[in-house]
Amino acid sequence: MSGLTFDEATHTYRYNGNVVPGVTTILSPLTDFSRVPPHILRAAADFGTAVHLACELDDLGTLDMDSLDPALTPYLAAWRKFSAEHEVEWTLIEQPVYHKAMGYAGTLDRLGRVKGLATVLDIKSSAQLYPSVGPQLAAYQQAAEHPTVQRMAVQLKSDGTYTAKTYTDPTDWPVFASLLTLRTWCARHDITPNFKD
Repeated sequence: MSGLTFDEATHTYRYNGNVVPGVTTILSPLTDFSRVPPHILRAAADFGTAVHLACELDDLGTLDMDSLDPALTPYLAAWRKFSAEHEVEWTLIEQPVYHKAMGYAGTLDRLGRVKGLATVLDIKSSAQLYPSVGPQLAAYQQAAEHPTVQRMAVQLKSDGTYTAKTYTDPTDWPVFASLLTLRTWCARHDITPNFKD
């Protein structure tokens, strides 16, 4: 999208030079990782990034299997299995998107067709699919300039299997929009929200 940039090192989105909040940052109040040691969180994030890159390069037909870390092989096998079994056709792969009216950005993993249905999809390598995935996908769906009828997450597992889940909760988008509205209001009034009891 013209005007949208992403600084991977700082995980910062800008639209026409102005910093805008990202989807995962907006949803951060819904997930508490405060009990997980920071080095564990970093390692998990780095591994998830590697899984995403392997799947992206594979979908683009440019993956060099000889250079693939063996730890990623079962996750890639799970992705290939899902893709074959669900007859996927991708229009967008790892595409940054921006919602002009709401002023937020994010990077959707996949947009295209899954078994013929227009779908926005997120790839996960985490141990579970957290409840915040529903609002996350709703945010991508609203920001994408392509209409979709289905929101889906695919959890890739270390044994080469996957779990695919569709999200249909009609409150997912209002939850995301409410968090964004609260964040924007607090920033305007220089308030740090306290979500703890």
